[in-house]
Amino acid sequence: MKKIIFLGLFSMASHLMANSLQVGDGYPMIQLKDQHEQAVLMNEQVQLILFAAGKSSSELMTKTLEALPPTTLKDKKALYIADISGMPGFITKMVAIPRMQKMPYSIGLIRDEALSQAFPKKESAITIIRWQAGKVTQIRFVTTQAEIAKELQ
Repeated sequence: MKKIIFLGLFSMASHLMANSLQVGDGYPMIQLKDQHEQAVLMNEQVQLILFAAGKSSSELMTKTLEALPPTTLKDKKALYIADISGMPGFITKMVAIPRMQKMPYSIGLIRDEALSQAFPKKESAITIIRWQAGKVTQIRFVTTQAEIAKELQ
């Protein structure tokens, strides 16, 4: 039985690495850690994922979240996920992670480029993924603080 479950999870993870999430898909079987090395749970409690695929979109998310109460993500059942897979290891370890650790909210970190392929993305945009009843119901791309703040209302 354990072997069957493992093979199912492996096949789901392989599918997600080859194809990005689409409307109608279920929760991805992805295990992430945040900037404090704590597990980030993607489960039925999550209703919104905000995904930043690069430096400019991460800076946009930071500016937006700085202007909102620190509990906004938690209150809105949202996860912020940042793709840092393309960042040089030295910069990640010495600059980026220490800076992120000062943030009052959790940031799920993608450190593996193959895993980042599970999330749809556009240059300099935040990917907004809405979930309902365990399925992706909407995928949008936003490029302004006002649009992100509106998603978090």
